[in-house]
Amino acid sequence: MPPEPTRYTHGVFPTTIWTTIHRAGEQDGAALQRVAERYRQPVLEHIRRRGFQGNDAEDVCQDVFLRVLQGGVLAKADRNRGRFRSLMLAVTTHVILDRFRKRRDVPVDDIERASHEQPDAFDRTWALHLTQQAIERLRDEGSPYYDVLAGHLAGQPQNRNKLWIARRKLAAEIRRQVAYTCATREDFDEEMAHLAPYLRPRNRAKESVRRAPDNPEEPAGETTGTQPPGVTS
Repeated sequence: MPPEPTRYTHGVFPTTIWTTIHRAGEQDGAALQRVAERYRQPVLEHIRRRGFQGNDAEDVCQDVFLRVLQGGVLAKADRNRGRFRSLMLAVTTHVILDRFRKRRDVPVDDIERASHEQPDAFDRTWALHLTQQAIERLRDEGSPYYDVLAGHLAGQPQNRNKLWIARRKLAAEIRRQVAYTCATREDFDEEMAHLAPYLRPRNRAKESVRRAPDNPEEPAGETTGTQPPGVTS
């Protein structure tokens, strides 16, 4: 879990993922572990969407992190060159292409498509991952609003006021998760704007996360344009 930040909306980012990345680049064992834990699940989901399943997907994911953690990638990572997940996507794409080229049953079109992977292909997966992290934090903290959200998605009637508060709590926690990946207030604002299309209700969860239905009574703008795409019970 990311550390408790000083109020992120004040632009104070004392410890972010970049702090951890820099320490990992110096081969700090705890930092290496945190980077792996933070990015493993979205990388694995992305690999599965590229046609790898079961042990094959796990093997590809392991290769990705071997390259990242042992190949000097972290030591060269620089937030001024772009988002760290874009670097993770580039490494993942290279590993997938290597695997495809070794397999004779992969159509040439699939290899060509994989070689032109766009960053937004990973952004939706990342947004869903942040949402899941936020949901798990509400659960782990014993928040009663986790139960409200889970009950709502299970089709159980919920008090409208509690449901509205629960969605605001979740949206706030998503913003907190985003803040952990940013070094400045400007980075945070840019990242929120970039991820907003993937966090809005209209992006329904054909993915692995089920989305909470729209709440017509929620005031516009209360969640900085960010609605959680879903929650799992």
